[in-house]
Amino acid sequence: MIFLNEIRAVLTPKVIVFKEMKKEDEGIYTFIFEPVKPLEWCAGKHAMFFITHKKIDKAMRLFSISSCPSENKIALTTKIGENPSDYKKALLELKPEMKMKLRGPMGPFVLQQARTNCFIAGGIGITPFRSMMKEVDISKQKFNGIIKLFYINSRDSFLYGEELKEMDNEKTSTEFFTDNQVMRNRIKQMTSQNDNTVFFVAGTQQITTSIKQLLIELGVNKKNIKTDTFIGY
Repeated sequence: MIFLNEIRAVLTPKVIVFKEMKKEDEGIYTFIFEPVKPLEWCAGKHAMFFITHKKIDKAMRLFSISSCPSENKIALTTKIGENPSDYKKALLELKPEMKMKLRGPMGPFVLQQARTNCFIAGGIGITPFRSMMKEVDISKQKFNGIIKLFYINSRDSFLYGEELKEMDNEKTSTEFFTDNQVMRNRIKQMTSQNDNTVFFVAGTQQITTSIKQLLIELGVNKKNIKTDTFIGY
């Protein structure tokens, strides 16, 4: 049923209205939209975002949604360097009430009840996990699982860092890493403690590939490994 709903979501374009842009950190920006019509979706998903206010090559990009459903908005968070693509230049040109189109949301990330959910994020890959954790925090939905977030950034700069720590409680915890080997050791410890864990990995292709391979080598069943690879961001 979820799969069919996501196919319908991809086939049906939705109009979203730009509201504001926020600078989160050096070179990292969040663009906030409101859907014209009510949009039903689950936290942790990504969507196709289409530039419509001007003609450019490659007018569609895929982004994880960094907001959660209970915030009643659609937000995408992305890196924008000194020489941005035409797509990202178009994002920077957005003015309030200008419109874009969206297809989706869709994706493999679904919070698992009655299990340990281990989120592994590299850099900007934190966005779908912020969405999932924020939804549990805001909605106060009945959640009988556990969330453990492992967040690595070699620059020691963590997007949403303070917000994530504020969500720590008996079921949710965040650990920050700047050293890859230290985090890999922590993952090894995690796999040895609990065989009821599902692993979610998001970040660059290098991060998702290497962590998935590590988990497989540690004996984690492939069906318990979900990945979301960020390409070209």
